[in-house]
This record gives sequence, C-alpha cells and structure tokens, in this order.
Amino acid sequence: YIASDIAQQMALSQIEPEKTESPFASLSERELQIMLMITKGQKVNEISEQLNLSPKTVNSYRYRMFSKLNIHGDVELTHLAIRHGLCNAETLSSQ
Repeated sequence: YIASDIAQQMALSQIEPEKTESPFASLSERELQIMLMITKGQKVNEISEQLNLSPKTVNSYRYRMFSKLNIHGDVELTHLAIRHGLCNAETLSSQ
C-alpha cells in the first residue's frame, strides 16, 4: 500500500522531468558531436574527414538524429539547437 500523497508525488516526479528534459538527451555522444558540427555549417564530407568516418556513416548519424528528434533536415536541427541554447545565432552568423 502507498499513501495517496506519496503516490501523487511519485507520479509527478515521473511527469516533470519530461517537461524540462532536453530533446537532445536521447542522442549519443557521437550524434551530439556531429550535430554541433552541422550547426556550425560543416558539410558531411568535412565532418567525415575530421572524424575519420565515411560520409555514409556521417549521414547515418544525421538520419538517426532526425528520427530521434522528429525533424527532417539540417536547418530544423540548427533551429532546435538554438532554441535549446546549444548554439546561438550570433556565433553561427560569424562563420
């Protein structure tokens, strides 16, 4: 048996983190790394050379991110990153 006030606190503790959790929490470290490179305007070939990956692998990471974040492209990815404070428009415009 769980008291109703404790049950309510338990239920709220399960709901509230979802409100504040970043949509990027589900991304792997490599996906985050590639996301930041994309938001800086780097192309797939540049990213693949820097990370010693094939362009196909970089694209696999991109599409996996798009799926996890429910977006469809690099522009949406960049807007989402800006909205959540992972990069800012001033930094992006100076590159």
